[in-house]
Amino acid sequence: MSNAVSVSFNTSKNLSKTRILLFIIPVVALAACASPEKKWVHSEEPVTPADKDMVQCKYQAAGSTAALAADSSARSKEEANLVNACMRAKGYKQ
Repeated sequence: MSNAVSVSFNTSKNLSKTRILLFIIPVVALAACASPEKKWVHSEEPVTPADKDMVQCKYQAAGSTAALAADSSARSKEEANLVNACMRAKGYKQ
């Protein structure tokens, strides 16, 4: 009879280890899938969609007026016109 008790005890130990492994393996797999990349966020100034669109429009305007580098006043006026046109094209109004 002692053999029957030791066999059932060993079986329950194996079941416990199996249950633990069935819990740990998915947890480890999920942790491995987590993205290590962190995003930069400024704590004081939230970024709105309008801010993002303005930055994009200014970047495009600066690239489009790069050839006008010799005449800074003409370049500034043209950049302002391009930024305004870009923002209007995105649906914004002043």
